[in-house]
Amino acid sequence: MPEPTTLGLQRSLASLVLEAEPPRLELLDGCREGLLAYRELVRDGLADPLETVFPVTVALLEAEDAWAGCLDTFLAARCVTSRHYRDIAPTFLGWLVDTAWGRDRWPWLLELVHFELLETLVYRAEDAPAPPGLAPDPAPGARVVLDPAAQVVAYTHAVHRATEERPRPEAGATHLLAYRDGEGLFQLLELTPATAALLVDPRPLGEVLAALGEPDPARAFSLLASLRKAGAIAGFRANLS
Repeated sequence: MPEPTTLGLQRSLASLVLEAEPPRLELLDGCREGLLAYRELVRDGLADPLETVFPVTVALLEAEDAWAGCLDTFLAARCVTSRHYRDIAPTFLGWLVDTAWGRDRWPWLLELVHFELLETLVYRAEDAPAPPGLAPDPAPGARVVLDPAAQVVAYTHAVHRATEERPRPEAGATHLLAYRDGEGLFQLLELTPATAALLVDPRPLGEVLAALGEPDPARAFSLLASLRKAGAIAGFRANLS
């Protein structure tokens, strides 16, 4: 039984837009030029958010004649289901995670894409009041509570230093803190491995510092207090165990 005309038309138009090569469809007869212009317009609209959010990634792939093929494969996967353009970039990251596209050629590609999306993720994090009962100052028996928008990330390459002119990041363990300051602006701070551990380890600070072999807790507490004032840390929760 033939499918309804409207549904058939929708599926034909989806194929026209999303397939790497425009299919030979009956609906192209007599209006091919207009429909191909429609295809180009829609594909450009889907690519625009990616080129805006991932300029270094696009520069890398364009330099190696791979961006067009990447975009074709991504669109043909038909994983963009949201009606909102703001969801295209996160969907692209999810597609790379699921498919491992390009990872054999560029092992750090996923890290680069994640880093380029990081600012967007921090900006979009919902505002939330600080949990009740947090102390403003660190103490040996307290645990760090990050601001809900803050993220501590670790990469195997220095992707934060890659540029459109030099898009290949250098290898090297990298720890970053991304957060919104008191004025709501995005901030990025490069961390030492010890500081990154201090921010994410769920144990009381005294235990974490002892495990890290930190001889001067006062210095670590001063850094944590400054990060709280900057907006990266919501506060410090007393150890209730």
